Amino acid sequence: MKTARKLASPVSRFLCLLLSAGFLLLSGLPVSAAADDIPELYVGDLVTFGTYPQTEEGTDQTPIQWQVLDVQENRALLLSSYGLDAQPFNTKWSEEVFWHNCTLRAWLNDDFMNRAFTPEDQSAILLTDLVNDRSQGYSGYSRHHGEDTQDKIFLLSYLEAHNYLGVVFWGFHDESNVRSRVTPTPYAKKAGAWSDYTFHTADGGRAGWWWLRSPGLIRGNASRVIWRGSLCNRKINTTDGCVRPSLWVDLSKASSLTLAIPAGE
Repeated sequence: MKTARKLASPVSRFLCLLLSAGFLLLSGLPVSAAADDIPELYVGDLVTFGTYPQTEEGTDQTPIQWQVLDVQENRALLLSSYGLDAQPFNTKWSEEVFWHNCTLRAWLNDDFMNRAFTPEDQSAILLTDLVNDRSQGYSGYSRHHGEDTQDKIFLLSYLEAHNYLGVVFWGFHDESNVRSRVTPTPYAKKAGAWSDYTFHTADGGRAGWWWLRSPGLIRGNASRVIWRGSLCNRKINTTDGCVRPSLWVDLSKASSLTLAIPAGE
C-alpha cells in the first residue's frame, strides 16, 4: 500500500523525460512507448475517471471524482467522492435479498457502468472477487449473509469501510469522522437523496447517507454509513440513500484516469 508521496522537482522530471526519450531514440525503440507510463498514485489522492450526470438538470456528463483507498502494484481501489445517485438497495423488500441478488448490484454493473464508462474505460475496470460472508459485516448485525460474487462495480462492505475510512457502529457516538461522510450531487438530490442540515463533510457539504453491501441488523435490512460518518442500517427498499460506487482499476490500461488533487493538498 502506498501511503506517502515524494514528488521530484519539475526540472528533475523534465530531465528524466528528456533522457528517457534520448535513450529510446538511440536504442531504436519507438518514442511512443514512453507515453505508456503507469500513473503513480497514493492513498488519499483524488482522481477523475469516467463521467456521470451531476447537475440537477441531469443533461451533463461531468467527470467522476474518486478517492484512492488502496494501491497494490499496478491497480488501485477507488471510491466515488460524492453520492452519485439515489437508489434503493433493492426495489422490493424481502428477507431473502442480499448483495448477490439485489437490484442495486445489477444496476451498478449494467446501467451505471454503461452510462459512466466508455468501452475502453470498462476494459480497465477489474473483475473483483468479493467476499460476502459474515466476516465482512458488523459483528452485532444479522448472522445471515449472501453469496460471494464477482463484480466490476460494487459497494464497500462494513469491514472495508471500517478499515479504509474508520467507520464504526453509531452507538459508539463517533461524530468526528468526516472521512466517511458524503455529499450527494445535485443530480442525486433530484433523484431523492437525503442530506442533513447539521452534519457536514470535510469540504463543507451537507452530509447524506450511503449504502454498504453488508447485511443490516435483521433480514431485509442492509448496512449503511449515516450522516454522522458511522454505521447504521435501513430497510433495503428505502429510496433516499446515496450510491457511492467502488471499483478496482488496472492503472496500466486506464488511459483516461487523471490525477485531480494529490493527497494532502
